[in-house]
Amino acid sequence: MSYRPLLAALSGALVCTVVAVLTAVITEGDGPDRRPRPTASATATEMPAPVQSPMSDAGPANGPALDSNFPDPEVLKAGDAYFAYATNDGGKNVPVAKAPSALGPWSRTDADALPALPAWAQHGRTWAPDVSVRSDGSYLLYFTAMSRDGGQQCIGAATASSPLGPFTPQGTSPLVCRRHVDTIDPAAFVDSDGARYLLYKQGGEHGGLYLQRTSPDGLRLDGSPVRILTKGDDEPSLIEAPALVKHGGTYVLFYAAGVFYRSDYQTRYATASSITGPYTKAPRPLLSTDGYRKEITGPGGADIVHDGTDSHLVFHGIAQFLGGDSVRRAMYVAELGWADGTPVVRGSPVRYEAENGRVYGARIRRVRDGVSGGAAVDDMDNAQSLAEVDVYAPRMGDYLVRVRYANHGDDAAHMLTVNGGAPVVVRYPGSSGRWRDVEIEVALRAGWNVLRLARQFGNAELDYIEVS
Repeated sequence: MSYRPLLAALSGALVCTVVAVLTAVITEGDGPDRRPRPTASATATEMPAPVQSPMSDAGPANGPALDSNFPDPEVLKAGDAYFAYATNDGGKNVPVAKAPSALGPWSRTDADALPALPAWAQHGRTWAPDVSVRSDGSYLLYFTAMSRDGGQQCIGAATASSPLGPFTPQGTSPLVCRRHVDTIDPAAFVDSDGARYLLYKQGGEHGGLYLQRTSPDGLRLDGSPVRILTKGDDEPSLIEAPALVKHGGTYVLFYAAGVFYRSDYQTRYATASSITGPYTKAPRPLLSTDGYRKEITGPGGADIVHDGTDSHLVFHGIAQFLGGDSVRRAMYVAELGWADGTPVVRGSPVRYEAENGRVYGARIRRVRDGVSGGAAVDDMDNAQSLAEVDVYAPRMGDYLVRVRYANHGDDAAHMLTVNGGAPVVVRYPGSSGRWRDVEIEVALRAGWNVLRLARQFGNAELDYIEVS
């Protein structure tokens, strides 16, 4: 994926009143900063500021952008059109789709961007293409293919004068190849100083993500690769599918964790002040099956595209399990925003710890087990008791707010206000000290919003607030 510096901007504005949806959904669980950072889910190209996901308008919550099999999507803006490229399918090495905007409508073309593979490559396993624009206006395609010499997956390069291709393979051997070890998921990155890089995944469970400097035309390697990320203990199976962008002065590395045909496949991110790292991983997935109200399974293979005003995250989700490691993966497009440098995807939950907000007339209780963040807001039992958190919305619209609470006695209630608007009663049924969730739908403006929970009656302890 290729990125040029983007003008980051997200205008916020119209204050929306709260949509009073009081039919709370209750689920059970175990047992102030000025602006608390979200603990959920993040390009080197300047990206816009944060937004999170409503349930109306175009976006993943309304279904896939392409419902046919279109895995590992890569999206490129060329002129006034958008082009998407995918892993081999339907007899095409690199299928292509086209749309007038990042949000669609998307339709598959008859084109195969790479109709002829190089002599070193076998047919049938052409994966995860990446297309970028070079400084001379031509197009560079990186692709994964199986080597005839050894059977391992390797990375090749091809060029074309049109985003539709046909791309012509360059060189007589792979650009990156390691005998008996798979090298997959290439992604181009152009830094703000014009330096060009190639990212890729190499090895299995004990492999990692690598960064390699290239020549300006992207066809030769410069120096040695640097391993910039490995799988963490809390991540499933393996990591793959790197995509790098630069937001402000921070490098944000998106990647997938898990195996693509399983429901625990997920999208995560890590950040660094230097392109070579060290990269610090976010504590929670950016996208997972638990997000989007569990309507998208195994979201991964993400790419980032900027339309000149807004940013979007493009990814695949499992639309159908076909048995074994065979799945049909549809393409989704979600709005992407940046909350003080933290990526926020509209529709995917972002968690805000209540104890990190502004707390009055209550106390922060440290809890060893069963509580997110290790603390909760307690003793909200007087007329002055309230907690405020600042939450980010990528676009103006309706959002789902989930409040995790516990109480030991009778029912309790808080008055919820958004940006000082009309209050809505949030009721907390007695939970016998166990953690439960209440969900309320609210209207948020684009950018930062203030959610205030003030005691009405009873004593409900607060763990966190999630917005999706």
